[in-house]
Amino acid sequence: MFEFGRELRRIFRNQERVDTDPSLYELLNLKLLITQGRNLDIEGGRVSTKDRFTPYLEAAEIWREYARRTGDPVALRRAATAAESAGKEAKTANQAARAVLEQAQTCILGVDLFETRELLTSAEDLLANGRVAVQDDEALRAKFNRVEARLAARLAIRQGISGDLELALLAMSHIDRAIERADAQVRQTGAAGDKIAAAQARFERGDLLMLVGMDRCDSSLMTAVIKDFEALLVRLDPAYEPVTHARVTLRLALAHIWKGEIEGKPDIISEGIALLSNDDNAIDFEHSPLDWAEHKQALAMGLQALAELTLNEEIYEKAMQVYDLALKRPLQKGLILRAQLANNRATCLAKHAELRGDMASLEMAEAAFKVELRGVKAQDDPVGWAILQTNLARLYVARGDITGFMLERAEAAYALEAALEIFAEHGLKSLAATAQEHLDRVREQS
Repeated sequence: MFEFGRELRRIFRNQERVDTDPSLYELLNLKLLITQGRNLDIEGGRVSTKDRFTPYLEAAEIWREYARRTGDPVALRRAATAAESAGKEAKTANQAARAVLEQAQTCILGVDLFETRELLTSAEDLLANGRVAVQDDEALRAKFNRVEARLAARLAIRQGISGDLELALLAMSHIDRAIERADAQVRQTGAAGDKIAAAQARFERGDLLMLVGMDRCDSSLMTAVIKDFEALLVRLDPAYEPVTHARVTLRLALAHIWKGEIEGKPDIISEGIALLSNDDNAIDFEHSPLDWAEHKQALAMGLQALAELTLNEEIYEKAMQVYDLALKRPLQKGLILRAQLANNRATCLAKHAELRGDMASLEMAEAAFKVELRGVKAQDDPVGWAILQTNLARLYVARGDITGFMLERAEAAYALEAALEIFAEHGLKSLAATAQEHLDRVREQS
């Protein structure tokens, strides 16, 4: 197996460049990634290995990709350890900079997976220390620009995109510069790995534009994202870049869904749903569990948005079925994606009841939440418990709006205060903001 992987690396190598090509990883399933990672760890630690830097650096990239696809915290730690080992084995300033770059990317991935936002500071420090050594290496400078752009986008999101957009605009300038350099690299080499890197740079721009567009209810930003990702999709072959192709399709579909939601046009939402309903655009759970789960979440969100516009009961039921399908798969409890799935499912159930506006629907939703709460223990799954409590309280608020009084005010306030503490402890700021909003509503009705 290791010989097979080494041969693949030889085939995919870009004009004798030492760094590995991420297009290799697109074609490796999880078992192959584990095998490669373990063998590279062994090679790096072997006494007879003359150059330990290269296997350690590649091991860090392999384990980071495995962690990105699975959310496995052990793989994330192994990526960090291998990157640190590569730094210790670096013989030149260029090698040291590449090791630092890998450590920074591992920190950023930790933020993406688990919202451990203190890692952003670590990534900032790492990039500041490693930037000096890349001035004479255009390929490495381009890579630094991409990682700096990713960091800038997350720093802007941490501050919040509502109100002052100064950090978001600064991040966008970083991203545009990274895309320009990545495209130049593609024109120079034509390599699959550089093409994937250019696509990843565009992910940051698309994600940030969509967040600002949703916050400002600006569908023109969604139109810009759609145009960009439609052009990008043409450049990718799902047979050779299956993971990147699926990730581009996901963002293209979300841009359609959110554009349709902002404009109140079901047909535009349906375009996004159609993209996600095409099995050719999906990726197998066994190949990339988190990409599969994100795909299902986007599909459920599209169905939910369409149901809210059309008030179609059947579409609501389909959305709930997709949420349930995603949550039946095993996902790490600390993952922000898992929390988002649980919260979005609960929100879908609550909105359905609210839009129907009758007490029977609210009581059915309340009963469903209480059944789920009996199966969730706060000490075992605190975030899941807090999400259910938050959305149960939301139903109490909706009932208060309909009837003019809230019998469960004290119960709802207690549950929301407990949920706020849990969200704050786990650094889940978006969920904390939602809980605080509901708590304010409960207090208003007192």
